[in-house]
Amino acid sequence: MKFAFWRNASEYSSVEAYNLYLDKCLRRHRHDQNLAYAVAVGSLTVELFERQGDLQVEVLRRYGLRDGMVVFDLGCGSGRTAQALHRSGWQGSYHGSDIIARFVERVRRTCPGYNAVVQRGLDIAMPDASVDLLYHWSVFTHIPVEECYLYMQDAYRVLKPGGRMVFSFLELNDPGHLRVFEPRVSFLESGRRPPLLDTFLHRDWIAGFADRLGFAPPSFTDGNDDTCHPPFWQTLASVTKPAGPQG
Repeated sequence: MKFAFWRNASEYSSVEAYNLYLDKCLRRHRHDQNLAYAVAVGSLTVELFERQGDLQVEVLRRYGLRDGMVVFDLGCGSGRTAQALHRSGWQGSYHGSDIIARFVERVRRTCPGYNAVVQRGLDIAMPDASVDLLYHWSVFTHIPVEECYLYMQDAYRVLKPGGRMVFSFLELNDPGHLRVFEPRVSFLESGRRPPLLDTFLHRDWIAGFADRLGFAPPSFTDGNDDTCHPPFWQTLASVTKPAGPQG
């Protein structure tokens, strides 16, 4: 998705960019609000929006989602995962946050009983040791590496002992992710700036962050791995807060 031009990471405004893009989607699909909100988070059709949400729930079940859990959806968007959880009949305590107020309102409207808030800082709107499973899709793909670290740091705070964070990211070692990298190079070669901040992480960096913050060593799933669920395309990482006493 192409939102707004930026000169550097500090000048790029995610809130402004996403609001402008949402306005564009709502104008283009003014007769179908469901489609507008699907397109605004990268799903070209409502059917794709639902399939992707169902896949995300499959991934969460693979990583331990069970009824009765407290889950946190960081960057919940317009509710792709939230709506899929709701459709699936999952029973638990859902909490989510996003930087776009209209996305948050959408989650509240489409998923009665779910709690979502607007949160624009680098902290997670939950008390210490209160979350069983925290997840986010394509959040670390659009923020600087330092912000990724700070979110991991606060995730450690809010997770219960034994709690887990699952997230997706882009890595240059995956040939499929070059289709994001190569257009960025073309933009710069032509004297233009890429329209969106895209971040590529390395597994070693994530492992280093996890170790520094106190997480157990992470596990990774390739974006084309279909062993336990359909391929996710972005690489998946899982980190767990140790259950034992922390020194």
